[in-house]
Amino acid sequence: MSPAPGPATDARPARTRRLLAPLRVLVCCALAAAAAACGALDRGDEIETTVIQAVPVDQDAMLAQLNGYRARSGLPALAHDPRLDAVSADMALLIAEKDSMDTWAHSGFGLARRLDAAGYDHYAGAENLGAGYASLEAAFAGWRGSAGHDRNLLNPHVSRVGIARVARSDGKWRHFWVMTLARPQEDGRPPLARP
Repeated sequence: MSPAPGPATDARPARTRRLLAPLRVLVCCALAAAAAACGALDRGDEIETTVIQAVPVDQDAMLAQLNGYRARSGLPALAHDPRLDAVSADMALLIAEKDSMDTWAHSGFGLARRLDAAGYDHYAGAENLGAGYASLEAAFAGWRGSAGHDRNLLNPHVSRVGIARVARSDGKWRHFWVMTLARPQEDGRPPLARP
């Protein structure tokens, strides 16, 4: 016959439970920590990095818009110059990396230095920067709507143009545009302004 349950048999499981309770807590904490560590590794794969990349620009569409606009003001058409695309691309990359158009490189002095560094001997130069415009049409409309940028579009002393666009995956702006207008020495001196 088995002994009747009594205080001695009830005490043993309770004592075992008391001894195992801290062990259970420790095991649960260890499992939770392991699960969190696995989750941390998965989250590491989700860390986003900024991606900056060049975006092709339709040169024919750009020339048609710009030269049509200049023609309405009685100005000659500009020719596309891939060397100015490269100068524009360098500046577009710079402002995209900074997520800002605020840079000393965007000044008359800065543009002249960048053109000289590119081996582009020139008589005249101008530059339009734009940020946030999702299309060429939007960038062009923004430039036309700004007195200083519009003056560059209608500069009578330039003969060539290049443009670049860079996209950024995050930040304040996502689209960066640079249009560089210039007159290389090979095109001769610009005509004198009429009185």
